[in-house]
Amino acid sequence: MSYLDVTAYYSSDNQPKMLNTYKYSSYTNAIARLKKEGQLREDVEQRQVKYLNNGIESDHAPIKKLIVATGGLKIRKRAWSTIQGFESLRMLNKGQFDFWLRNDEHQTLVRERSAFINRLFNIDVVSQ
Repeated sequence: MSYLDVTAYYSSDNQPKMLNTYKYSSYTNAIARLKKEGQLREDVEQRQVKYLNNGIESDHAPIKKLIVATGGLKIRKRAWSTIQGFESLRMLNKGQFDFWLRNDEHQTLVRERSAFINRLFNIDVVSQ
């Protein structure tokens, strides 16, 4: 996050009480400059965290592996929907949608998950 990012992101009525940043001196300097110029309130605290993104990165690591395995995101228009699809399937496999599905029996649950994905992504099912 640079000085310009902070000025663009935080309006006068949308300012946090605390900013979490890495331990780079440029963040401290940018925040001090913003406070001095009146673009950031004086009571906004800066919390320096050494490993700020570890939790976020650990959650996105499987998605990154899928993106690399599929050859990357070549078309910008489709990148968002591709990532949404990966995340939806990952959530489904983790059981985060099971409360919407009807049965707890494994075989039925697999069919319910499949039907849920078909409805979610508007996929026509071909009977065998």
